Amino acid sequence: MELPWLKLLAQPCRLLLHALASGPSGTLAALRVLQRVQTREEPGGFSWQGFTAALCMEEPTLEGPEEALAVKPRLLLLPVVCQRNLFSLLQAVAAVVPADCVRQLLQAARGDPSPDPWVQALGDLLQRGLQGEESSPPPPALTAACRQQLRCLCRKIAQRKPEGRRKLNWCSSEQLGAAGDAAGSLLPGGKRKKVSEESLELDEERGGKRVLLEEVVFDLPGSQDGEDKAGVEEMPGETAGDRSAQSTAGAAPESSQQDAAGEPGRISQTEVAAEVQSFIQHGPRLKMLLLQESNRSELSVPPELRILSNCSASQLEGLCSFLQLSTCPEQLLVRFCSWLLALTPDLSYASAAVLAEQLFLKRVLSLSQPPSRHLMAALTSFCSKYSQPFCRVLVAPVLQEPGEGVEQTKLVCELVEECLEPDYVRLVLSQVLEVPLSERLLPVVLAVLGRQEALPPELFDLLVLTLCRQAPAFATSLSYAKLVTAVLTMYQSHVTPAHRSRLAAALDGSNAALKKSLQAMLEGVPAR
Repeated sequence: MELPWLKLLAQPCRLLLHALASGPSGTLAALRVLQRVQTREEPGGFSWQGFTAALCMEEPTLEGPEEALAVKPRLLLLPVVCQRNLFSLLQAVAAVVPADCVRQLLQAARGDPSPDPWVQALGDLLQRGLQGEESSPPPPALTAACRQQLRCLCRKIAQRKPEGRRKLNWCSSEQLGAAGDAAGSLLPGGKRKKVSEESLELDEERGGKRVLLEEVVFDLPGSQDGEDKAGVEEMPGETAGDRSAQSTAGAAPESSQQDAAGEPGRISQTEVAAEVQSFIQHGPRLKMLLLQESNRSELSVPPELRILSNCSASQLEGLCSFLQLSTCPEQLLVRFCSWLLALTPDLSYASAAVLAEQLFLKRVLSLSQPPSRHLMAALTSFCSKYSQPFCRVLVAPVLQEPGEGVEQTKLVCELVEECLEPDYVRLVLSQVLEVPLSERLLPVVLAVLGRQEALPPELFDLLVLTLCRQAPAFATSLSYAKLVTAVLTMYQSHVTPAHRSRLAAALDGSNAALKKSLQAMLEGVPAR
């Protein structure tokens, strides 16, 4: 979002708006932002009053093709996806948001002459909650005509793709109407039990496929013929049990459930190969969705992307190469990261590390100017869910990169200040202290200390030792003087007599900037 007034907002409010504007999964990203604000134990937590006042403040803008001057609440100047995510967030955290703030935002939203239907529907739900109508039965989400259209659509899908028929059982069950409700009243736990059994079965199948998928070669489109032949050659070598399971699965969904219950972890390699082959066949569609998503409002993760949970590192690199994620436009990068944010189950550390390298490393190391809002949104989104692989794969190379790296250093400082959880702030400090300290890295250490997170004694000892050893190299550095000042003020309770003597000796033998001031400050540190 390139809105001039954003720079006037407090940092938590600004970060929350960036998260809300990051894409369809912006609500989840915003929840993580609120959790981080709460973790930092800022006074009073997140300021909903200040946030609301900023969004309800009127701002001049140009409207229409004639660019007529108009005055609107800032809320209406936000992108539609940001407005939708904001109202969804208010629904999720309604218990902690003051009612007056919700009323003010709803009042501002009513000033839109052509409101977005989704925003309007969410506003109606919020209004009912304020009026105490949440206890009354909610209106049906779908009209009878909509339900009939959904049933017809599901029948067509089931006819074209028999393998998806089982997933659409909910549609046929709705046709039972009152009879289904009566059966549910006789067996109150029946439906829930069936759903949980199916979920358990799918989890067990996924566990078996994850192991076997490592043995399947993930080739890009162009070598599909060879894979088809390999799949055909494997068929005669199957055991009788595998053939029996396969024929039973083709007979009826009920019998396939019984077979899965009898042998939950037994998945043939041919089946896994077929799953990978199916993904390759759908790869172009995934790429098409990625290219078109910026003009769409679809909130769900593409089913093809769920193969990431079963990919090995080399397979994942092949997928990234096929989708050209390392060179794609940055707005598409935001879309892909929003999918990752909503993807369940979470990716493994190895998979997340591969994605961090493929998505960001080349872009970040080549920065010669501040990162665009799209790249910043993608980095923030990915970092909020996969902080550890992000720090290991992306932050460490930036710190070790020779040369000036001004923009890279600023980027790391911003991530430390706004995005990273306390554990990973400490991880960044340990990474900085593993490399020779330079003028370029001093702002990163200052950003870490500015968070005022608790440091383990051994990490603080290493920091003080590094500062003492490097004192002669920073004789004229104001950043070094600021760093020593931060240690002696923000972490005064951590300073031991041994630390004081080391720092005093280091300052005595150097010509550090503000030397006398630092020595006076050191003498004022109370003895422990």
